[in-house]
Amino acid sequence: MQSNEREARIACQSDIGKHRKNNEDAAFCASSQYGTLLLVCDGIGGHRKGEVASALIIDSLAIPFQSLHRHLSLRGMRHFSRKNLKKANRTIYKMSLSGEEFREMGSTAVGAFVGEKKTFFFSVGDSRAYAYSKEKGLTRVTKDQTYVQFLFDSGRITKDQMANHPQKNLLLNAVGINPDLSDVEEIPVDTDSFDAVLLCSDGLYNMVPDATIADVLSEEGRTTKEKAKKLIDLALEAGGNDNIAVSLMERSV
Repeated sequence: MQSNEREARIACQSDIGKHRKNNEDAAFCASSQYGTLLLVCDGIGGHRKGEVASALIIDSLAIPFQSLHRHLSLRGMRHFSRKNLKKANRTIYKMSLSGEEFREMGSTAVGAFVGEKKTFFFSVGDSRAYAYSKEKGLTRVTKDQTYVQFLFDSGRITKDQMANHPQKNLLLNAVGINPDLSDVEEIPVDTDSFDAVLLCSDGLYNMVPDATIADVLSEEGRTTKEKAKKLIDLALEAGGNDNIAVSLMERSV
C-alpha cells in the first residue's frame, strides 16, 4: 500500500517467502503534507490468523494518518501512535477470545512517523527499524523484545550465541496478546540525522546481513522502490525461510 510520493521517496512490499503457506507480514507507507508514516507488522498465530492481526494494526494506524489535517508535534506523534496501537491491541485481544480460530493471535509492530524536524519510532516485538546515513552507515534504532535479547542484556549469552539459540524466535511482547499494551519502545530522533529509514520483519534481517542491507541503501542508481524489491529478492535468494516485509523511506536531501 502506498500513496503518492511528495517530499519523501517511499516504497513498501511484503512477500510470502519460499516455505510458508500464508503471508502474515504486512507493510505500509504513505506520505502527505503532514509527514510520512511507515509500518511493518509480523503476525503470530499461524492458522490462528496472524495475518488478520497484522492487517488490523496497519488499518488502525494508516486510516487515521490519512485523515490528518495538521502537522503533529513530537508529543502529537507519540499520542497518535499510543492511541492507535492501544486501539488495535484491544480489537485483536477481544477477537482472540471469540473462538478457537483466533486464539492466541497477535502481531509485532514497528513504525516511524517522520515529520519535518522530528521522527518518532515505536516498536512492539522483534520487527526492526534501521536508520541509514551516508556518514554513519546503517544503525539499528529499535531493540528486539525477545527472550534471547533478554539473555544477552543480562549477560547470560554472547552476541554470537544469539544467532543460533534454540529459542531465538521467542517473543516477550506483541500487540494483542494481553488486555493492555505495555512496554512499547519509543525513540524520538532528529529527522535530519538520517538519509533513509528502513523497517523490516525478521524475514529480512535473519537472512540478509546488515552490511548487505547498507550496501543496497547506499546505491545511487536505484529508485526507492527498486531498493525495497532488491532487499526482498536478497532474502529470497538466501533461502526465503519466512515471510518478508520492508517499508523504506529516503529523504530528498
